[in-house]
Amino acid sequence: MSTETITEEVASHLEAHPEIPGVILVSGKKIHSMIPRNKMFERLGHRYGVELFLRKPIIALQENLGTGAFWISSNTRINTATQIALGRRAENIYDPLIIEYDDGSFRQLDMHLLLMEQSLVMENMTNIISSMDRIEQSIKADIPLDTSLDMIVDSIKRTTPYHRAAILIKPSHRGKISSHHELLHDLHEPLNSHPLIKSIWDTGKHMHIEDTKLAPSWKGMEAIGKTNVWMGLPIASGGSLEGILSLSRTTNTPFSKNEIDMAKTFSDFLSIAINRTAENYDDDQFVNMIKRKFIY
Repeated sequence: MSTETITEEVASHLEAHPEIPGVILVSGKKIHSMIPRNKMFERLGHRYGVELFLRKPIIALQENLGTGAFWISSNTRINTATQIALGRRAENIYDPLIIEYDDGSFRQLDMHLLLMEQSLVMENMTNIISSMDRIEQSIKADIPLDTSLDMIVDSIKRTTPYHRAAILIKPSHRGKISSHHELLHDLHEPLNSHPLIKSIWDTGKHMHIEDTKLAPSWKGMEAIGKTNVWMGLPIASGGSLEGILSLSRTTNTPFSKNEIDMAKTFSDFLSIAINRTAENYDDDQFVNMIKRKFIY
């Protein structure tokens, strides 16, 4: 709302919308400040609060309260946003945050909701680390590869939802794998020579196609199956690449950065599981490296 809006109008708006944690004040097209709901009604409820401010522009109440504006980018990670918000002065810790989006728009975020999301993140992280531990133990226990693959793929499904998955293995390496898991497929021509696949071979880095219909480079990848969003992640053996984890979505929902990071983590576990019989392959060292990458 404008800094010139009458306080009574602002109060009526907040009373009609109890889900709104406060009001953002703008001067022209720029954010001027914000007033948390609780601080506004607390001040109006004090002696002479209504008489002093109710029929005046809201800027008068804002100046009396001395509130400011605290905003962060919509691209900020939840953990980082929580740490920044909790680093404010004690009297402002529970004030709402202003979230600024890439298109210049902005919204309020209740601190209570941010803390709830942070709690869910921590719970999910605990579950993910627990999954990593179970996968690690299954690999060390030398249980059937199919069982390890099921555990890893299930973890990927929960952290990076997809509609179709495949583990594409170079034919030269396929004979070394003692498994006929339904997700294991030979990477035959012409797919093996496709520029997208070759890019993964050459760089050792993942590829993410956010919209296959708009990407000229997708032509020739039809063997992957019908998909709108695709991601390919390398599966390594020592210093060489032996396969690719293929993840597809039939919806127009690109993989987020967090989802890509999680898929990378579990594709590393796929590398361990598939290549655990390779000579000089140090499982313990590689597992510890993966966990450090995930946690930090």
